[in-house]
Amino acid sequence: MTSPITTPASQHRFKALKPFVPWLLLLAAGIGWGGSISLTKIAAESGYHPLTLIFWQLLMTIIILGTWLASQRIRLPVKRGHLIFYTVAGALGTALPDSLAYFIAPNLPAGIISIVYALVPMMTFALAIVVRSEQFDLRRFAGVILGLVSILMLVAPDLGVQPTGQAIWIFLLVLTGFSYAVETVFATFYMPQKDHPFTLLTGMSIAALMMIIPLMLVTDIPFTIHNVLGTGEKALIGSTLIHIVAYAALLYLIRHTGAIFSSQISYVVTLSGVFWGIIIFTESHNMWTWASLIVAIAGLALVRARDEGTGDD
Repeated sequence: MTSPITTPASQHRFKALKPFVPWLLLLAAGIGWGGSISLTKIAAESGYHPLTLIFWQLLMTIIILGTWLASQRIRLPVKRGHLIFYTVAGALGTALPDSLAYFIAPNLPAGIISIVYALVPMMTFALAIVVRSEQFDLRRFAGVILGLVSILMLVAPDLGVQPTGQAIWIFLLVLTGFSYAVETVFATFYMPQKDHPFTLLTGMSIAALMMIIPLMLVTDIPFTIHNVLGTGEKALIGSTLIHIVAYAALLYLIRHTGAIFSSQISYVVTLSGVFWGIIIFTESHNMWTWASLIVAIAGLALVRARDEGTGDD
């Protein structure tokens, strides 16, 4: 990412702030994504088919980012490596998990849905070790464990999971988390290094849309929406805008800090989702919620971005 600051003094001040950039992005993107959980639930309960919702989310994303590319006079790279990245990352990071999210949202409580965001770092850690993109580090592993404990403290008192009915949706949640984890590790190896995150997200969104459209045509799922600015449509628009900014931030984090550090966004998403639930749905929570926040902060403190990546532009 190129800095617009050019004077030596301002360069020095910017350099001093650089170590904080990954943390600020992690928190900002996580808080935004936490809010999108509530927005996704509102949109999913509006009566539209989940694939209709993901179609419009992707279409709006492409229009917004395409406008940005045009204003910056940037052409979308279409080299072989870029096309491979767009296709795989678009499938694993957008088409599959986002579609599942709209299917799952009306069928499970928000507390259970939040489990998936605790599983992502664990899955990412395991996959990164398997493919040797990260070395095992006890301190970082302890941070991941504390993050998982914080989520368990958050959801355990109110789980109430039944052996029937909800099992399929919980399985789909695990599949969603695994998809995100695989996409994160894949991106550490194959993400093009010289392109702006918005450029990469544009390509990923186009690839994902090309996967969704044939499926909708074959299954005769409607493309139309009924009310341009109803509650569900407004929630979808808000969720889309958050997705654009937060996903671009995540790609930046993956590139500059590695898979394990960037995966910690899951904890911020889950915990912030609780507070957004209080604001949007006037939900109330017990002492377990606040205790989990303390444990999560302790876990994040143990996780460090690798030295060669933190804050590098």
